[in-house]
Amino acid sequence: MTVDWKATLNDLRGRVPPGGGGVVPGSLRWLEARMRERGANPSSVRNIVYRDVGTARDKGQLRAVLEELARELGAPLPDGPVGAAPAPDDLELLGRSKKRAFRQFTAGVRAGRAPRLIVSGPPGAGKTVLLSRVAAALEAQGVPVVTLRLGGAGEDLPAPPGAVGSSFAAQAQAQLDAARAVLPAGGALLLRVSADLRPLGFAPRLPGGEGTTPAGWALEALLRRAPTGVAVLLAVEGDAPGGTEVEVIELRPPTPTEARAFLMARLGVPRAEADRLVRETGRHLDRLTLLANVAGEGGAAPAELLDDPESRRLVTLTSALHAAHPAGRDWPESLLAALLGGSPLGVPPHARALLLGGAGGWRATPALERAWPVVPAADRLGALRAVAALDAGQGFGPYRLGALATLGDWAALAAQVTQRPDDARHLPALWPRLRGVTGKARETLARAVVMHHAGRGEYNDPRARDALFTLLESGSDAVRGWARVKLAESSLEAGRMDAARSQLQHPDVTGMDARDPWAAAAEVDALLVQAALARWQGDLGGATRAAQDPRLARGGPRALLWRGLIAKDAGRWPEALEALRGVPTASPLLSARARYQEGDLLLRLGQPHAALGALLDAGARLTDAGGSPEERARVLARAGTALRRLGRPAEGLERLRDALALVPPDERRHADGVPRARLLSEGVPLLLALGRVEDAQRQAAQALTLLSRSEARPTEVGYRERRTRYRAALTYLTRGLGVPYLPPLGGAAADNADLHRARVLLGALLDRAGGSADREVTLRFDMLLSLALATPDAEQAAVMVQEALTLASHPYEEAQARAMLADAQLRAGRPDAALGSVNRAHALLRRPAPGGPPLDPGLDAQLLALEARAGLLDPGAAPLNALRVLRDALDSATLEPFRVGVWREAGRALEARGGDPGDTLRAWGVPAELLDWRAPDALAASELARDAASTRGAAGGYAVAREHQ
Repeated sequence: MTVDWKATLNDLRGRVPPGGGGVVPGSLRWLEARMRERGANPSSVRNIVYRDVGTARDKGQLRAVLEELARELGAPLPDGPVGAAPAPDDLELLGRSKKRAFRQFTAGVRAGRAPRLIVSGPPGAGKTVLLSRVAAALEAQGVPVVTLRLGGAGEDLPAPPGAVGSSFAAQAQAQLDAARAVLPAGGALLLRVSADLRPLGFAPRLPGGEGTTPAGWALEALLRRAPTGVAVLLAVEGDAPGGTEVEVIELRPPTPTEARAFLMARLGVPRAEADRLVRETGRHLDRLTLLANVAGEGGAAPAELLDDPESRRLVTLTSALHAAHPAGRDWPESLLAALLGGSPLGVPPHARALLLGGAGGWRATPALERAWPVVPAADRLGALRAVAALDAGQGFGPYRLGALATLGDWAALAAQVTQRPDDARHLPALWPRLRGVTGKARETLARAVVMHHAGRGEYNDPRARDALFTLLESGSDAVRGWARVKLAESSLEAGRMDAARSQLQHPDVTGMDARDPWAAAAEVDALLVQAALARWQGDLGGATRAAQDPRLARGGPRALLWRGLIAKDAGRWPEALEALRGVPTASPLLSARARYQEGDLLLRLGQPHAALGALLDAGARLTDAGGSPEERARVLARAGTALRRLGRPAEGLERLRDALALVPPDERRHADGVPRARLLSEGVPLLLALGRVEDAQRQAAQALTLLSRSEARPTEVGYRERRTRYRAALTYLTRGLGVPYLPPLGGAAADNADLHRARVLLGALLDRAGGSADREVTLRFDMLLSLALATPDAEQAAVMVQEALTLASHPYEEAQARAMLADAQLRAGRPDAALGSVNRAHALLRRPAPGGPPLDPGLDAQLLALEARAGLLDPGAAPLNALRVLRDALDSATLEPFRVGVWREAGRALEARGGDPGDTLRAWGVPAELLDWRAPDALAASELARDAASTRGAAGGYAVAREHQ
């Protein structure tokens, strides 16, 4: 007995008491809300009530809702089933013929009979869906079911034990024997026969040898010869075979209305969306069902996906991608487009539903992943060959290399990494499979793995060590020599200089014949190791000779990079820039390192803006090239320093935080604490520029603790420890001066405990000889200038600056020292001498320099503040004129972050001028409410407010532009 939904609902609505407001019980909106609460499809309510169209589950849930409402109203619903028959949802929604075939066949089996039935129809009529639903229903009743899907050569049929004769009769007999072998002894046999069936690879033939159709062969060889107690359901494509006593039910594709109602009920989509999906799917029942199963709540069985050509193709290709690169969970649009011959967006909806995402990238659904293990081996092999044929230049390297490894094509894999060395970054994950390779391919692949890790400084990586010792076991002297040089590199990286020299003196290295390609490459690497050893010893002459050895002409980008590094250390700036800029982008990792070194050099030469561009470019290249986290962190931290030099410390601190996140404080992952200590140390000036002295001290203490625990690379640790202690001294200098560590900075006018501690720390560091290396000289230069700032005695401060001047190696450094000398001269009461030093500094900044003249807004702000102080300290000068000139000079946008500091220094000069600065401030236009402030604060606040009012200045905060707050 069916439910008259409309009549039942109208009866219940008539019993609902009037009033109450809100959504009325029994209304469609109320019913939809109750269905949603139960996890049912709320969109099905209208279809069920007005058209009796809906899934059995949704009808059951709606009946339960109505029963609950009826109990509340005291009017029970009539007993009886909700729907007509328990056919599966998709059959119930999609046509009478399929419901009839399902019920007729399952009812016959349930009654203990062995029914025989043929269903026919064009592709998409629902034959496959019908068979799968019948199988599920029978298996649920405990009936053994054998399902055969016969198409092509009939892979489900067993191969004959011997050769098949060439006569038609012999072929017919072999086909009949194969069919007899698959017939079950009982239960049900479900057959799906395609129009392209050629049993055992031959045209279908009847027992006498006559030719027939695939459907006629299945009728004769399988259906009619099945044992008496076996129920048989045969589904054929096109017309059913004639001359048969077996009942035939013709299936037709669903009508547009049926298809739309099916998708609306199963997917809960509106009518317009359902119509669009029907148009794209073509009213193909198998595809509609797959779409509903995958996109809806039921999922799809792997066998169903492999039965559909479009889905099978997607399953097969993605299974190959997964086998080639299991870690690649996100597939770029371009990758799938290359394999599919077009965008995945163009794939039919039922197959596209197996993917998650969009044009930005795709992932597999759980249904797609479940189908991968059942892909036939032959299909996966073909798909792997397609992946292996991809163009590695389009970023498909990891998939192509993984496919070649899965196929065991070691020669092609070795050729790939030889032609594209940067693709070696994808090999380490494959190394466990590569270890079993033999011959030259094994040595080529092991070399590529070693070079990848060596390029990232990961000499202690287990895979790198394993690959290296694989090469040391080679029977070739040249191969072993090359491996020995790499061992020397690893010793050099760890700071074991004696071990590095020992490896270079090994007979495997000294006895190499440079005519062998391995030996020729090892000779180049050995020269670079010699150059690095000399560089670490401070022997720049020896390093230069090694780097300029004619044999390095074949050294390529690595040789260029090392030449640039050594020239940079030796102070040969033009040569350094030329070499670093000559490293080609075709070597992504090396060009990224060259850009980093270029940015670091530009910072030193007083060009922070150009340096920032180079550093950001280096960071992007490192990310694209798969640079190590430590290397990327180092670049980010240096970019933070460039931002601080541009007056943007808040942005710089964000970069530093990103850098620290790449090198977390995890001793299991980072046994060497130097990389994180280096980052923490470089962040100290950033925090001081923001006035966060206590945070800076805490960070310096963390860095020193990490450095104290490190036993590797003693030379590097010693330098980093001295620079960190210098930055710790800056924390006392900053607190002692009472202003953030950002230009302009004026030297101490009076002593205090913090300044005294800064002098003690700096003095102790200066007393320790740091060596003659370029970075040690630069560190001493910085410490002398900082000590001058911390020294209240102006004459003593000038002496310290004079020593720093002797260390200046280029115009920018000398201009920095001249500016600091001018500060000492102003504090000593010699404004004329100070102006002379300022003019000399300006002349130095106009002098031609490598990469262009210095463009440092911080130094420009320092010089402006010194000129303003000198003008305001001149008794014969009009202070308002000096302030007016200063305001005009500060109009440059690059000076915006430093304006407040410059006005602060001008205010101090007003106070030092003598008398009451209030009259000058009043005449300058400082608001009356600020006139009882100290001159530095009143002048800075007034100008800051003026800048904000003109929409040109900062909104607040010390020396940080508004857009960077």
